[in-house]
Amino acid sequence: MKDPDAGRPDLNSEQLIPYRSLDTANRRAAAGVYLVAAAGAAAIVVASGVEFMWITAVAPLIGVAIYQFIAGRPMQVTDMQAIEIASDTAPFEVGHGSATLGFTGVAARPIWQVLVFEAGPAPEHQALVTVDALSGDVTGTYSEEVEIP
Repeated sequence: MKDPDAGRPDLNSEQLIPYRSLDTANRRAAAGVYLVAAAGAAAIVVASGVEFMWITAVAPLIGVAIYQFIAGRPMQVTDMQAIEIASDTAPFEVGHGSATLGFTGVAARPIWQVLVFEAGPAPEHQALVTVDALSGDVTGTYSEEVEIP
């Protein structure tokens, strides 16, 4: 039988590269880019003297910048914290879990969608827990038995 670790380099903790966690605050940088573009468009409109260009060129850029700024609120809850919150919320002892980032509402409020499984060699229950990424509040839970074919 072939060794699955054969050919892999031995890594210690100093050699591992930390992963970058998700943060919706990066959208605020995009908002800045849109504002710079709006300023450039405003300068062109002023230089050309065409009044209706404010509505067709500058206003949409400012609108998108405002939306990106609002939607770019910094997240207060990481994926690992969301899994811990879901573990405390699930109606069973949690063994495995994973989290994905989603958004809800017009303002794109970030939420963690956490799928957790019951501890043990063959989990009999699973749950989906949604956790607000800004406040850490549990916004919904659903649990069911795992169907084994």
